[in-house]
Amino acid sequence: MLVPGAVPLPLPAPRRRGRVLLIGAALSLAAALAAGAGIVYVNRSPLSLDERAAAAGPAPTAAATPPTPAEAANAALKAQAAALLGNDERAWLAAVDPARGKLRGQYRSMFRSLRGLGVSHFDYRTSSPRLDAKRGMLSVFAEVAYCFSTDKCPRAKGNESDGPPTITQKLTFKKVGTAYLIWDLTTKKSRDQQQPTPWESGDLVFRSGQRVTVAAGRGERKYLKQVLAAAEKAARVNDRFAVMVGNPQRRYRVYVAGPEQWKTWYGGITDKWVIGYAIPLSDSGSDVVLNISAVRSDSEVLATTMQHELGHVVTLGGAHRTSTGTGDMWLEEGIAEYIGWYPRSATESWRRSAVRSWLDSGKRPTTIAPRAPGDKAGPDASDAFYGLGHFTADCLARKYGQGALFTFVRLYLRESRDLDPASQEAFGVPFATIDKTCMAWIRDKV
Repeated sequence: MLVPGAVPLPLPAPRRRGRVLLIGAALSLAAALAAGAGIVYVNRSPLSLDERAAAAGPAPTAAATPPTPAEAANAALKAQAAALLGNDERAWLAAVDPARGKLRGQYRSMFRSLRGLGVSHFDYRTSSPRLDAKRGMLSVFAEVAYCFSTDKCPRAKGNESDGPPTITQKLTFKKVGTAYLIWDLTTKKSRDQQQPTPWESGDLVFRSGQRVTVAAGRGERKYLKQVLAAAEKAARVNDRFAVMVGNPQRRYRVYVAGPEQWKTWYGGITDKWVIGYAIPLSDSGSDVVLNISAVRSDSEVLATTMQHELGHVVTLGGAHRTSTGTGDMWLEEGIAEYIGWYPRSATESWRRSAVRSWLDSGKRPTTIAPRAPGDKAGPDASDAFYGLGHFTADCLARKYGQGALFTFVRLYLRESRDLDPASQEAFGVPFATIDKTCMAWIRDKV
């Protein structure tokens, strides 16, 4: 099974035997003003303004309607979000029931992780309130919208944007005195919903370079230096290509996953052949997650994987795409492999032998744009598919120029142009022409 945006473990080439490789707004509190009737007397000698005020006595006090439980809970969430953005941990924790020590610890970790990642937008929108007045408990579903300062932050969902990234929580509030405080927090593990995020999942430690921030759980902090060095080098390569597709990055973000985080973060990965992936955060950007167990002992695998995944960040991240699925993976993965191995050519890739075997088989590809292998495909098919994509990108760069290749990537992947118009604009010829030209080139080079 292929995971879009992921790097499968490269199979060992003959010369490398043994390699195993939410927005929300809190509900405003309503206030009702009491209106009274009276008689106005007019003195023949008009009083001064000060005299009138003294004669009138103190102004009547407006009678405020107490907030409903839902309003009180939303007010607590609004104050909590403001505390996070204001870097006030005590006020952030004030929304959580003091008697819930473990839950407060979870929220403390969440606060510090979000601050460490540079949170710049955090907002709640709640729905489906259920009140148990007898127990003084209120349950709501909350959508949390968030952004980080190094990403763009689309504030609203519409025709041109999916809005900011969001997560979903089920929150239970308990009445404590006159306030409603968070008593329980529940989230569901979901690959489709991309939960839990790393910042929801315990303490994170950070290490930052000039272009990259690397985060890990405390158990993987010993790998931060190694990963940051590879990520900084990969960032320098990718910065050039980011400009070419019109998607320059303020900063890259990489998460180092240990065995448990790998099976949990963003819904988790169970495919044993995947060693890293880039996950899009709506239109705001993309995160990279690295399976440290699979790359820590091989610097070359770490380097190519890092360049490949940051390649997804620059070519796909932040784009509002009108089409998704596996039909575009030949170019998505091909350009990421091209970046991952750059400046080396496809002929130096470990996947070359897999491509040769595919071309020599009875199921040889007849186009540079084949469909991705199905869910039951093995690692050999994945290796060959990624390798063919690499050879395709290499061919387009060599035959038509690197600038034309990345113009094509911008038009087709980022701007959702159809294949033929994108090919005509980028290469000056129909897609059928480049398809035929590059299939012949690949057969010759492989």
